[in-house]
Amino acid sequence: MSSRAKLFPYPELRALEDAAFEHEVVPTRLHSLLLPVWKVTVQATVIVAEDYDLIDRHLSRGIAEAGLTTTAELAAFFSLDPVLVDRALRALEAIGHLGTANGRWWLTEVGLRSVRDGRRYEVANEDRRVLYFDGFASRPLTKVCYDPRKVTLLSPDELPTGKRFQRLFTRWSFDLAALPALSGNPERARFNLPERIDNPRPLGPPELAYLPLIVVRGLSRTGRARYLAYTQAAGEADSDLGALIEATPDITDILEHEQRAADPEHEEKWARKWVDQYELTGHHLVRLPNGLLRVVLPGRSFGADGGLPLYQLGSFVVRGDSFFQPWCDDVRLRQKAMLSRARSLLGARSRLETGRAWPRIEQIARQLDLGEVDVGTLRALAIQSGETVLVTQLDELAHAS
Repeated sequence: MSSRAKLFPYPELRALEDAAFEHEVVPTRLHSLLLPVWKVTVQATVIVAEDYDLIDRHLSRGIAEAGLTTTAELAAFFSLDPVLVDRALRALEAIGHLGTANGRWWLTEVGLRSVRDGRRYEVANEDRRVLYFDGFASRPLTKVCYDPRKVTLLSPDELPTGKRFQRLFTRWSFDLAALPALSGNPERARFNLPERIDNPRPLGPPELAYLPLIVVRGLSRTGRARYLAYTQAAGEADSDLGALIEATPDITDILEHEQRAADPEHEEKWARKWVDQYELTGHHLVRLPNGLLRVVLPGRSFGADGGLPLYQLGSFVVRGDSFFQPWCDDVRLRQKAMLSRARSLLGARSRLETGRAWPRIEQIARQLDLGEVDVGTLRALAIQSGETVLVTQLDELAHAS
């Protein structure tokens, strides 16, 4: 078993399928990368949110919105006893909402945020947590990277051996400005810094770790180079990490250099070795205009005793960082393959959300070059092929939706 297979719970061909048939990116290269990540242990202030007392809310809004700054002005404006107002203002000062000088009050940052959100924030205690930032531009990583059940962040001593994973090196140190920038980010919760955690401060130097990624380099419809990133969490492209890679020349320059150095004959050699390994006859290699290599096989190569499984038709075979697509020009066989995969997919829909079942079937149809399909078309094909189980499954799917 390869080190890639040990780290990722799904085969790399799933990433290729997602890139090609979900994102319409023609894959040209497959990379297994170890992305450097700064692990920063921080101490932060915990902010507790409570409902405002009525008088506290009015007084805070009076300062923020009406420009009232003295006890007398506030008492007169709200027709309240000055002693009561002074007591309430002192209480707001005690929880860090107000400051005072020369008899005039102003709202602190916590006070201003409380008025804005309509919630009384109060500092409760100190929190210690680890935050993750990429090793090139100190950009925060999203919450998916914090789930140890799905994603493994490796220390330098834990890195896989061999050539399957390429360790990326960074020449940049951690940017301390990344912490206040994250604190002020309106999407901070998406990067594992909840609203109640404020003012993160580093405790000790950052540590370097590595995030395993599968990256598919490909071409969009317009011919632009794209980089789709896949974590251990799912065989679906992570848009945040993909955007991070595309915005990092230190990474894309390396990947583009490897693309230019790639040898098409080497890829074709792997394809021929694969054909010989399975004793497949009557084949020929086709290089599509978009650069994808196909091994075109006769229909007898699939499904029969000793033949290739139908699910491999239209998918990918991966050899190192290159790949090719087993293919058959027989449309009826490709339809049969789609029916088989749809039946398996719908039979497992208890493990797959019903809402995701049909998009996967549409992806399979694109993968097999069968065009757009709807439930009626697929049902008619199932009836024609005697696939009674699939007909029932499709009826259940239509009823559930």
